[in-house]
Amino acid sequence: MKFIFKILIGIVIFIICILGIFLIGIGYYNYEESKFYNIIIPKRLNFEKPIKSFNENQIDSLQKLNVNSEKLIVSGNGFFGYDFYMWHKPTEKGEIFIKAFELTQSIELSEKRLRTKTNNKITGLSNKFKLYRGNTIIEEGTFDNFYPVRFELWFKSEKTGKEKKLNEKNYVIDGWDR
Repeated sequence: MKFIFKILIGIVIFIICILGIFLIGIGYYNYEESKFYNIIIPKRLNFEKPIKSFNENQIDSLQKLNVNSEKLIVSGNGFFGYDFYMWHKPTEKGEIFIKAFELTQSIELSEKRLRTKTNNKITGLSNKFKLYRGNTIIEEGTFDNFYPVRFELWFKSEKTGKEKKLNEKNYVIDGWDR
């Protein structure tokens, strides 16, 4: 009888511990996400809302676009993710990628995911601007709760390893609910 009682107490303690860990996890998640609620969008800065998506004809038009400087266009939303269209003149081998920062609190967004999913290796050189693409979700925030973001286009030299910002553009985006 004492043995069964000890087992039951052990099971109850185990369940309480699991429940506690679960509740702490929910609390931490809510705290992290609360940073992106009720953000006031600065009026002094210009923001665009990303175009929902491009159809195949529009993407073909983007490829034919005559660009004379580094350029960045973002489309999509928090639910399906964001597409990044990046123009760069590949005069040096390396890689281009995107970084993103929430503007009112300077929080870097989805740092590893964004860099990995938007990374384009530059192996061939050219004197013309080329279109590169990437796609990923932004983990921070929730659907239809918009906040200001600065997307930055970066280049990392294969030769020196140095990173250099090429361009930036401000958008108002929403995040991805997990």
